[in-house]
Amino acid sequence: MRILEEHLRGLSNRVLEDRGLSDEDAGIVTDILVEAELRGRATHGMIRLPGIADRISVKPRQAMKLSRDGAAYALIDGQENLGYLVAHRAARTAIGRADRSGVGLVGAHNTSHCGMLGYYVSMIADAGMVGMAMCNTNPRIVPTGGAEPVLGTNPIAAAFPSASGQILVDLAAAAITNGEILLAIKDGRSIPDGLAVGADGRTTTDPEAARTGGALPFGGHKGYALAVMIQMFTGVMMGGPPVPEPGQDYGLFVMAIDPQIFLDKAEFDTAVVALVDRVKSSRRADGVAEILIPGERAYRERVLRQEEGLDIDDDVMAQIQQL
Repeated sequence: MRILEEHLRGLSNRVLEDRGLSDEDAGIVTDILVEAELRGRATHGMIRLPGIADRISVKPRQAMKLSRDGAAYALIDGQENLGYLVAHRAARTAIGRADRSGVGLVGAHNTSHCGMLGYYVSMIADAGMVGMAMCNTNPRIVPTGGAEPVLGTNPIAAAFPSASGQILVDLAAAAITNGEILLAIKDGRSIPDGLAVGADGRTTTDPEAARTGGALPFGGHKGYALAVMIQMFTGVMMGGPPVPEPGQDYGLFVMAIDPQIFLDKAEFDTAVVALVDRVKSSRRADGVAEILIPGERAYRERVLRQEEGLDIDDDVMAQIQQL
């Protein structure tokens, strides 16, 4: 179903406000979901709204609080609030600390799924700073040599301000994310071989089997090592459980760096442009029309979808309209 961005925002806000979120909080969650749709990340977009609405309905809300607070750091106790709201506050707090101290290191625990991690580092880059974020999830990744999931898909993201558009890196340690598996189930299609295992620990192309089994790490042992590193940052260091249970007590780590602690803004901007130009002007492989910088495809999608509207899955829209 094709729908204009403003209409989708209005629909999402209504669903969230009807379930008790304030106008401000509903607007934050809606913006994150819609931004995922604009960037072509449907697995993190409106398909998540029914689950968010259910969580709001059954979870009593308490105010977040700072467990630790310093000039360049903070630790947020999410108090089981929506991960979207906790991560948004963590990004704002990191920006504030970096604005004052040059660097802002903010952790969070006692939170939940926060959606598209790239959203929060984009917030930091919009403030003229370099942003990095990572979070853990419930166990989905099978370690190298293992047969059962013990690590989260554990995404990591970074964004760098640039005159030609942010350089944005956003990836998970898993070869396939839970959202991609759920989308394959919904569409009734197989998943590529070598990305997931079933409950028996054997590789599978059946998304239903992958859902009860687990995902393999991308790049073999390298993705596994990355998942462990992120688990250390977001679980162990944040004072949460080393491996969280599904849907609860996830951890998050956000970092903002003012590049001017290392070099003048003009120098930084010039160096970013030089890097982008060098990469994009490098020799292309046969049949390749253009080399894209990380984040470039998503921003082009964003412009196009803002102009033409968003294609939301009919079943997803039907679910939302019934909320």
